[in-house]
Amino acid sequence: MSASEAPYKSFAIAGAGPHIGLPIVQAFLALNVPILVLVRPTSTSTSTLPLADPNLKLAHVDYADTPAVSALLRAHSVDVLISAVSLVTGGVGAQTVLADAARDAGVRLFVPSEYGTPTRGDKSGAGLPKDQFAEYLTSIGIPWLRLYCGLFHEFVPWLAAVEETGKFLIVGKGETPNSFTSIPEVAQYLAHVLTTAPPSRLANTELRIEGQRATLAQFGALFAPSRTVAHVDALPLPAGDFRGFVQAKFEIGAGSSGWDCVTETDDAELARSGNALWEGHRWAGVGEVLGLQ
Repeated sequence: MSASEAPYKSFAIAGAGPHIGLPIVQAFLALNVPILVLVRPTSTSTSTLPLADPNLKLAHVDYADTPAVSALLRAHSVDVLISAVSLVTGGVGAQTVLADAARDAGVRLFVPSEYGTPTRGDKSGAGLPKDQFAEYLTSIGIPWLRLYCGLFHEFVPWLAAVEETGKFLIVGKGETPNSFTSIPEVAQYLAHVLTTAPPSRLANTELRIEGQRATLAQFGALFAPSRTVAHVDALPLPAGDFRGFVQAKFEIGAGSSGWDCVTETDDAELARSGNALWEGHRWAGVGEVLGLQ
């Protein structure tokens, strides 16, 4: 194996929040792989990190300071920079700074904050900032890896407004299959492929994974013993809540990892095409993850 095809060895992550960032850190540590965690100087969330693990390296740095981030990445000879910053709370700008710093530091691969439904070609929806950022990475010459996984299993009750209404609410029929994957498996999958697959298999690649392919109606049946399942025209939620928009997308299959934003079509085989890189893994279903079985 040539040196350029040897698996990546040095990893860093920006955005170690509870939803996906922290699980990614935990996944690397579970493999006994060191990981550098970039934390803003004002962050108060470091208490959730497993600071006693000798493979965890913590570095406080201003995400808006390109030279400082670049110097840090260079000092640690980082091969792969993973972004798990929230795009809802200012992460779009932060990712651009991180990308510039990664380029200047000679980082070999940038994993942008995706971890959801496909965004390539989304020129008008919620995925637009993610697609624009991927284009930016290409424009500055940084190889990227985009990971699509559908909706997290853990977010299904949120999507159906279970907590707010005490019911499992479905906008429309809810009979279109979409992709769902558990948070730990998304994190573990990413750590696995980054530490085992050759760079040529990952650079400038979209990996599409699917823990379970199912419909909201099928999930509603799992909740039925304890919750009323109701089909509604709209969710009774405050103005500005976007769950109704998300469910409308799922009604046409746009929640599938195999969705094509340009043609607005779904490919069930494509949706789980990336699963093959985690050979022998048994993927969990939402019933198992949420304790509904």
